[in-house]
Amino acid sequence: MTAISFLYKGSTLDGTIFDDSGNEPHEIVTGRSQVMPLVEKNLIEMEVGEERTINLPSEDAYGAYLEKNVERVPLYTIPHGEDLREGAVIHWTSPRNNKPIPVTIRSIVDQIVEMDFNHPLAGKDLVYWVKVTSKKD
Repeated sequence: MTAISFLYKGSTLDGTIFDDSGNEPHEIVTGRSQVMPLVEKNLIEMEVGEERTINLPSEDAYGAYLEKNVERVPLYTIPHGEDLREGAVIHWTSPRNNKPIPVTIRSIVDQIVEMDFNHPLAGKDLVYWVKVTSKKD
């Protein structure tokens, strides 16, 4: 296992930046699934100081957008549901998993909330610019 520190910037194909490490390097330890496998593979191959642009098709990023991940639930079952607005992103905790996940509210019609459990970047091809700042075995 190797600790790798790197700067990065993530964007969609149209150039919209969704994540940026700024001047603070991000550190991972290889083999721990801390970043997407294709990003980790590239980081392992790179030398300190090297920069690279990595193109990630959606299947290597957050996967395909799946309509089956959209659910309809009664408004009254959602805590503070009366405060929800279309387009809002809330953090939902499933009974199966204590880790909250982002969920987008697609619509609220007749007291039924359409909730999108797909990752906001699902179905999108991504581009990461990375620069390795250090490596330690």
